[in-house]
Amino acid sequence: MVNLMLWRESGHIDYIINRLDVKPDFILILNDMDRKMSPMIKGLAHIHIPTGLFVNDVHRFVSLRRNFIEKNNITYLFSVIRDKFLQIYPEYQNKMGWFPHFVNTEIYKNYELKKDIKLLLMGAVTDLYPLRQKIIKAYEGNTNFIYHKHPGYQHFREKDNNEVIGENYAKELNRSILFFTCPSKFNYPVIKYFEALACKTLLLAPTFKELEDIGFIPDVHFIAIDENNFAAKADYFLSHEAERKQIVEQGYQFVHQNHTVQHRAQQLVKIIERKLKYPL
Repeated sequence: MVNLMLWRESGHIDYIINRLDVKPDFILILNDMDRKMSPMIKGLAHIHIPTGLFVNDVHRFVSLRRNFIEKNNITYLFSVIRDKFLQIYPEYQNKMGWFPHFVNTEIYKNYELKKDIKLLLMGAVTDLYPLRQKIIKAYEGNTNFIYHKHPGYQHFREKDNNEVIGENYAKELNRSILFFTCPSKFNYPVIKYFEALACKTLLLAPTFKELEDIGFIPDVHFIAIDENNFAAKADYFLSHEAERKQIVEQGYQFVHQNHTVQHRAQQLVKIIERKLKYPL
């Protein structure tokens, strides 16, 4: 049994602990999901409680994060990205644990919707994502191709029903026959790889070692593409339904059996328990 206590405001750790019902055995911080690092917790270097930090887009806040880690003597780092983390922060190799993306299967699931979108692309198409830019240009004017832009990093209200986020986003994935994405120029195993498979669409996206080390197998769970063959592969799988459905089912089972929030929560608890038992 895990007693999880949440705190969402910046402040000094002594102030925070004094307002908790129970003194924690482990402190885990997530503060890099917004446009700035928040919440910022002070005083962590002066308490005798091991502390972990989640790292998401490792290329953001590089210097600020390094300063935060050093100043607060952060003990453990849980990074969504492996290779780019080790490239940027080689000095933290022994502190880093790889913690890939996962999906909430209450949202990312098979809604059994009619497959009325043939080709779908969603998300940012900045210079960070050159393949997405080429795909959009290639399908310009094609009525079979649907693109939804990134809604931006902001807080949405429940009444924002027209935004393609959350359940609406998952349902759009579920409606599509084929879904394109790419890992950015950094080769990140972005969460869209997981979301697409979880919503039972055929994913067309590049493959690379870090992705395959998570367990993604090209032509088994998804279709590997590059800038030269994405259109040809899309045409092929639009017209080969049986082959497409087999890969879709294999990808769906792979994510739902290995990469859900329940799986990651169990893994996280085991990691923390092990680190409490055998500290660095």
